[in-house]
Amino acid sequence: MPSRLPPPSAVVVFFALAVLAAGAASATPPTINGHVQYETFGYPDPDTTGERWENFFAATLRAHGEISPELTWQFEGRAVADDVAFTAGGYSLRNATRRRPYLSLITAVLDYRPSENLRVSVGNQVVSWSIFDELQPANLMSPRDESDPFRRIDQGVPSVAAHYGSGGAFAELVVVPLAFTPSRLPQGRWDIIRNENVIRPQDQPPVQLDETQAGARIGAHLGQLEATVIGYVGRDTEAVFVPGPLVLVGFKNGRPQFKAQIIDRYPQLRAGGVTASYPFGDRVIMRVESVYYNSPDRFRDDLLQSVAGVEYALDDWRIVASYLRDDQIIAAPEEVTNKGERQFFQSFIFGEIRYDAGGRLRGRLRGGYDATGDFSLLQSELSYRVWQTVWISLLGEQVDAGKRSYEDNKTSYFDTISHEDRLGTRIEYDF
Repeated sequence: MPSRLPPPSAVVVFFALAVLAAGAASATPPTINGHVQYETFGYPDPDTTGERWENFFAATLRAHGEISPELTWQFEGRAVADDVAFTAGGYSLRNATRRRPYLSLITAVLDYRPSENLRVSVGNQVVSWSIFDELQPANLMSPRDESDPFRRIDQGVPSVAAHYGSGGAFAELVVVPLAFTPSRLPQGRWDIIRNENVIRPQDQPPVQLDETQAGARIGAHLGQLEATVIGYVGRDTEAVFVPGPLVLVGFKNGRPQFKAQIIDRYPQLRAGGVTASYPFGDRVIMRVESVYYNSPDRFRDDLLQSVAGVEYALDDWRIVASYLRDDQIIAAPEEVTNKGERQFFQSFIFGEIRYDAGGRLRGRLRGGYDATGDFSLLQSELSYRVWQTVWISLLGEQVDAGKRSYEDNKTSYFDTISHEDRLGTRIEYDF
């Protein structure tokens, strides 16, 4: 198949400019590291909706340095490519294109410490207040690149943040001025809307003062307990798919031809919630996170999403078990085509078993099951270190879905990807 990898010069220029900028900004030599990975997957199910083979490449460069004792900086950039048309274009501002770009700026931040207790951050930064690794109700401000939902990447947003801590208490205020950045939607075989005969515009909010987003977090350490209260006003980074009016696309034999359209819309959002974690000795930690989502838009439900989990560490093993509950508090008065990723999981049990003894072999098994539907997810990974920081991994991902029971008899997203099981390998190198 034809290669869709970016021109080598694009990646070289991207990294070279990053390193030069890092060196110029630092009073001391910057610390630079990175990660390179190549993955190849096969899709054994003959009913797969995409290519039978997929190749993926990603390179990440990170750097940080000090301009003065009070002023530091950090940077993270990413270059990706694939051969299944998920990637196109050099760079995309505010995720304005449906396909991910070859080059992404994850973070580029200046940190200023006027005092020991206060830090002010300006730039492109990741803002996630969730205390869970996967499903994260409290991640309200950072968009994600979910081109492949199994390779999700948190992305920074251009923002100003103030962080204050004193004793056991801490507070954080983050403002994203003027412009909203949505999460990038799943693409290709993972597309949520599979109808190729409709027009799919993205309703990207304009750059203006009333699109400013703001979030705040206040927390405290009370003995071993860490608890926070969070609040957010802005838009949801996850889209809802809303039917639009017919669009005239041309004429045939003198008659107008129309197409339906489904619009990616990002509802206004007012959210508030709590997070808490408490360790029991050195081996067990419990976490709880609950967030209420309210929207004045007529196409978006009001939701209460809660996650509870426990993590157990024993020597070289880590075991995590969690449960997410999604409750519809107020139903939206307007019908939509699809409520989007925010409401994929209704009553979801998920967890992970991980082994890592610090030697050459490590492994991980992750999975989940939705108790209100009829689907499960399973991901396995076995890795072997062949030389210093070079690893080779065997990967497997399985989706098992039956016909989910909806009152309107619609097929769930997991039914549409039930033939997208895959097996593959990954080679990765850290430097």
